[in-house]
Amino acid sequence: MTEEHLSLQAHTSHVTAVRFSPDGKYLVSAGMDNALKLWSVDDEFELVLTLDAHEKSVNDFAISPDQSTIVTVGTDKLVRLWTFPGLEHIETLQAHKNTVAAVRFSADGKLFATAGYDTTVRVWDRQSLECLHTLKGHKRNVTSLAWVKGSSMLASAGLGDDIVLWKLPGGEATELVTGHKASVTLGGVTPDGQRLISAGYEGQIKLWSTQTWEARGAFEPGVAGHLCLAIGPHGTMLAIGSERSVGVWSLETFEALTELTIKPKGVYAVAFSPDTEWLVAASADKRIRIWAVDSII
Repeated sequence: MTEEHLSLQAHTSHVTAVRFSPDGKYLVSAGMDNALKLWSVDDEFELVLTLDAHEKSVNDFAISPDQSTIVTVGTDKLVRLWTFPGLEHIETLQAHKNTVAAVRFSADGKLFATAGYDTTVRVWDRQSLECLHTLKGHKRNVTSLAWVKGSSMLASAGLGDDIVLWKLPGGEATELVTGHKASVTLGGVTPDGQRLISAGYEGQIKLWSTQTWEARGAFEPGVAGHLCLAIGPHGTMLAIGSERSVGVWSLETFEALTELTIKPKGVYAVAFSPDTEWLVAASADKRIRIWAVDSII
């Protein structure tokens, strides 16, 4: 077992999401304790701020590309906007009728999308905060989002076998038959924009051409269930979090580069730092685990 560089007792309940700021200066985490936390990377991940962001679990968050805004979503059905990194409240949006599970900014930062257990995906104008589209095509919970081709296409997935592709601004939908089973998690698009990555509950990872939407590779990492994914900044590596491990795989050869065993059950999120120096995992034991990438690969 490879020792972590650090193991932070981060939240008082499950850590649901973790992500680095685009400039790599901050690590941000969210938890079922309703909190959002800001950590200083340069100061050995020292805690900077704690925010009681929602009335119930904070399920996901997204930082705008210009790093001025962070959007949080929660089990309280709310979408909230805050300044970043100051975490001062900007606005609260009420649109979803059930738990909001995912949020993502478009690459240009002009739009953000939210997805929820009410089976809808909503697209928002960042400046006016107007809901531009309510996209209806899923029959069950929507839990995962990925922008494709800038802001002209959005992919969504969740409970069920398919990925839905939404063409914007019209909102036309195409269902991508994946061959996955039970539920699908999206890992995002590779930095070159050419491949969308998905994981199924059955334990298969697939790479899809964003030009033809044909499968351009698949592999089985040897773990199944709910998998969380993070693409390395250079697009050559994929981190896969599972119930008791974090694996790193090559996206060029589909070979395992390392497997990190975690004794407590449940890895909820994984993330690489923008400079690929750090790999972090958020888990159900309230901790954030941090590895130096050079020491594990």
